[in-house]
Amino acid sequence: MYGRNRVALRMFILFTLLFSIHANAQVTNLTATVDKNPAMADESIVLTVVATGDASRNDFDPSVLADDFVVGRTSISSQTRVVNFKTTSSITWTTILIPRKQGTFTIPSFDIGGQSTSPIIVKVIPAAAPGQGQARDIFVTAQLDREEAYIQQQIKYTVKIHIGADLQRGSLAAPVLENAEIKSLGEDKEYSDIIDGNRYKIIERAFAIIPQMSGKVTIKGPLFEGEIVDSRRQSFGYFNQSKPVNRIAPDIELNVLPIPSDYNEHWLPSDFVQLNEEWQPTLDELKAGEPVTRTLTLTALGVLEEQLPEVVGEYPPDFKTYPDQASTASVVKDKTLIVQRVENIAVIPSREGQFVLPEVVVPWFNVGTKQIQYARLPARSVKVVKGDVAGQSNPLPVIGEIAPETPTNSQPTLDSGDQKSNQVQVVEVASFWSLSSWILLCLWVLTFFAWWVWTKRNLAPQTDSKSENITEKNQWSALDAALKTHEANQIFLALGNWLQTVCDRPSATLPECQLMLNDQALDAEIKAMFATRYSNSSDKWKSNNLRNVVNRIREERNNVLNNDNKLQALYS
Repeated sequence: MYGRNRVALRMFILFTLLFSIHANAQVTNLTATVDKNPAMADESIVLTVVATGDASRNDFDPSVLADDFVVGRTSISSQTRVVNFKTTSSITWTTILIPRKQGTFTIPSFDIGGQSTSPIIVKVIPAAAPGQGQARDIFVTAQLDREEAYIQQQIKYTVKIHIGADLQRGSLAAPVLENAEIKSLGEDKEYSDIIDGNRYKIIERAFAIIPQMSGKVTIKGPLFEGEIVDSRRQSFGYFNQSKPVNRIAPDIELNVLPIPSDYNEHWLPSDFVQLNEEWQPTLDELKAGEPVTRTLTLTALGVLEEQLPEVVGEYPPDFKTYPDQASTASVVKDKTLIVQRVENIAVIPSREGQFVLPEVVVPWFNVGTKQIQYARLPARSVKVVKGDVAGQSNPLPVIGEIAPETPTNSQPTLDSGDQKSNQVQVVEVASFWSLSSWILLCLWVLTFFAWWVWTKRNLAPQTDSKSENITEKNQWSALDAALKTHEANQIFLALGNWLQTVCDRPSATLPECQLMLNDQALDAEIKAMFATRYSNSSDKWKSNNLRNVVNRIREERNNVLNNDNKLQALYS
């Protein structure tokens, strides 16, 4: 009997709860309140909306307040209570609102589940300046290093958080400006200061703002969110009571000037631009056919890496260039962006001589003087000497340039008494040897011509072809072995030696052989090899494509030689 009564009691309680829940299946009450009114322009307002009854967590939308306030995060909590078998449910929405300017604003009515809140009129007063009213626990200030700037010019934006309470935690957002690049400048700076008799800990953070559009713009101040110890609330044990704080820096107007109408160069607004160069090895060691690396470094203050232009240098026609991919980098020093663009170019002079490297010029706009300036590398004269390329030989002297012999003291001295007869004898001897020389010269020329005709018909084709083939085969074997290693340094030397035999120019440099062959595929592969050889990239270059090109050139050459030999045999 007792067991039946317990079951009946449980059933009664269950039906009662179900009935109570059904009875409250609607919103019975809806309220909206703010934690302060009036409020200062830089501090937050906490809007609390409470719905009693059956409400959904998604029924409240604070986005309608975005026109007058910065709408922060919204936290949601729910609660269910049963008192005397009566169930009461409620949902609370807590939203952070931050006014950006002073004035009177209206928080409109909200409708949830058939209930409505009353509108709230909020008065926002100016942020208290130092010396007005009681000391504030936290406030935020901001300033610009200039009120006017050119488009794509760096502006330094400094935020200071003044903390006069025990801060538990905090975070600071970045300022907001549409169509602009915003970067943090280095580490935060911390120090203390006394303002109107109150000591504040100050955290200073700097930002670089680079506007990308001209006109009057508004930089929206960054939001600071944190928690401080609430000294007005009692604490128990080791746990301190804290309260959230939200502060926002004031908005700042900025006038962004456009590019001057009379400026027609690459737009590079800066306070300082410098162009440097470095040669490795030095220009004193420039040799024909041997590469040197020229490094051009462009440095600028207060711009982005993307704003640096390509540094273009001109070179004489006898110089081949193989540029590497440019690299850029940026650092922060003294709260200023410093950017660099580095370009490495492999330069190979094809012949010896005296050359002039033209001036290198980079235009830029000085934002201080508001005038165009130029970063320059002056033109310079360089001397290219003969290279130490394997297979080169010294040129033969020209016969016409040999100076006549000068008489020496070893010749016999004439006595004064026999001077006349000796003079006559000298003239006769000179005439005799002159005639004999002409006769011998004619005989020698006839003999040489007869020998040349006989050699041309019988020995020259076979002997020269055999000797040349042996040389070409030896150089080809060395090149083939170098190609298998995929090492650019080894291939460079072996390729130059083999091309000398192909072009039949033992003293020609690699660029000269390229000009004689005029093969675009070969030029492209040599350029790719040099680009890898003087590049900082970790990618390993492969010689497979170069092997295919030189194989084709060798086959074409052998076909031409075979056809020439067949024609010579036919007409001999």
